[in-house]
Amino acid sequence: MMVVALIDGPLPVVMPACRHRHLHCQPHPDADRSPAARHAGQMAAAIMRNAPGVAFDSHVVFPGHLNTFVVAVCEALERAARSDARIVQCSFGIARNPPELVRAVAAVRAAGKWLVASAPARGAPVYPAGCDGVVAVQGDARCGPAQWSRLDLPHARFGACPTGPDPAIRGASIAAAHFTGLLAREHDAGRADLMPQTAPFQGRERIPAS
Repeated sequence: MMVVALIDGPLPVVMPACRHRHLHCQPHPDADRSPAARHAGQMAAAIMRNAPGVAFDSHVVFPGHLNTFVVAVCEALERAARSDARIVQCSFGIARNPPELVRAVAAVRAAGKWLVASAPARGAPVYPAGCDGVVAVQGDARCGPAQWSRLDLPHARFGACPTGPDPAIRGASIAAAHFTGLLAREHDAGRADLMPQTAPFQGRERIPAS
């Protein structure tokens, strides 16, 4: 079974696909109905669209609203590195890249896992997407939920569908989740290493001049 370590808000403990829930922050009193839970649920749904058989370890770094601390993210990454999860999913970005985050990302990579993270198409680099060895994904309007693009941009290796069921959640975060589902699917089919070559779209999205 493919296991995804979802570092995000809380997934419901009653969700059949959720194996474990690990708290890396002070829990919100109404966490299961918070914006963070809504965000995590949308990420899980996007992943399962292409990989319905995955199981999740829910690593909670957003207690209620979508804000967190580097220490919580590092703790979640380090625990995921020690787990049997094959993919670690981070649909968020931190503005700075302190040494402890570099070490935590390196631990995930040293454990032989994929770390997929969202990379906004505009603005300054964010982390962990900007760390070495991370699969950085941005939204690509050309892509449907079952498609991805090979971009090879300085800040993003791949692109994926930037929309999901909830119109309020769009962009790089949902794109990274879609890509994680595609990666899980392609891994199970023995094609994960071919994803750069088999991407339906090669090169960056071209926006026509007005």
